[in-house]
Amino acid sequence: MKKVLTLLLTLCMVLSLAACGGKDSGSSAPADSGTSAPADTGSEDSGDSGEAAPSGDTIKIGLYATITGPNALAGEMAEKGARLAIKEVNEAGGVNGQMLELVVYDDKSTPEGAVRAVTRMVDVDQVAAMVGSNSSPNIVAASQITEDAGVLQIGCGTSPSYTNAGYQYIFRGTANANLPNAAFVDAMTQMGVSKVAILSIASENGVSGVNSTKELMPSSMEIVCEEQYQPTDTDFTGQIAKVIASGADGVILYGTTSDSALAIKQLRSNGYTGYIYGPEALGVPDIINVGGEAAENVIFGSGAIIPASIDDAANDVEKAMLTAFVEEYGEMPVSDVVYRGYDSAKLIAIALQNASDMSDPDAVREAVLGITDHEGIAGTYNFSDGSGDGLSTARAYIVSGGKNVLFSDWLADNPQ
Repeated sequence: MKKVLTLLLTLCMVLSLAACGGKDSGSSAPADSGTSAPADTGSEDSGDSGEAAPSGDTIKIGLYATITGPNALAGEMAEKGARLAIKEVNEAGGVNGQMLELVVYDDKSTPEGAVRAVTRMVDVDQVAAMVGSNSSPNIVAASQITEDAGVLQIGCGTSPSYTNAGYQYIFRGTANANLPNAAFVDAMTQMGVSKVAILSIASENGVSGVNSTKELMPSSMEIVCEEQYQPTDTDFTGQIAKVIASGADGVILYGTTSDSALAIKQLRSNGYTGYIYGPEALGVPDIINVGGEAAENVIFGSGAIIPASIDDAANDVEKAMLTAFVEEYGEMPVSDVVYRGYDSAKLIAIALQNASDMSDPDAVREAVLGITDHEGIAGTYNFSDGSGDGLSTARAYIVSGGKNVLFSDWLADNPQ
């Protein structure tokens, strides 16, 4: 009787899973595309549309990102970048003759959503590796899951927190936030800034970013005002009044792209005419598109930016990627996070290709550590030091004439 009851319970579970497969199963598009279907943002856990799953000959690569929520634009770009990279890998023959299949989940811009997505990718989809979220707090929340499972994760978030936590299987596919921060702080030094006001978002990213920036600032800079706003705020009038009253000759703005664009416009409309400094979030095209003339003289650090045109790309790798992106999606990307998804997926493919055994977590990790000269969009990746960070430099840019220009070039043309 116990055996019969066990069999009946198992059958019920199978039927139950099959019944909800069209919504939550993580199933993907046909194998020849190499990517899963677009994320179903209406589902609680899954990021797919329930199309027929491909054959078992593919290697599943997971991705979770902020496809909905306050940071949805960045999450969408991370997904599109990864999809393009996977397509290119497959068109070149795949990994050791096997096609890659991208399984995408929406973490809904929350750590809880990230935990659900990563748990499902590890336990149900059994992915070989995954591209981590563009939200660092979401990576931190889910990192122990991939660590315990020995699943390689290459994250798109910039916060130093997750590569400084001692994990063995977590790496970064973009510049550590300290690098862009160092780039814009160096620009502040060259501009002779002595009194600094800081306006930042009250989130993990904002707090860790500001702390990193403070550590990089020379003793010659004095913080004369420090204000925060909540992630849901759209009116920063009170904080900006204090910033302007402080007499600062430089303002650091640390937030997401959407709230930063609003803050820039409100700083200008309330009378601040000086230079505004900040991280790579200020290099997204929407800063110029939304901010307009208010975005002039914004100086930011970034590993890479979206250029005004493909011809303005910083290197041949970026130019080729942007050409392929426009061909695939019909328009230029709108956030540098697209580069993070692209580089991360390419790095995963290289690690799996070079691993002595793709099913052995330690072999895959060793293969990542063996990447010492991969030319990505954000720079040359070298993971040999074991820190998890493959890049060691970032660039400073300034918005001038409605375009993002290398700060060093601008400074040479404007020595005064």
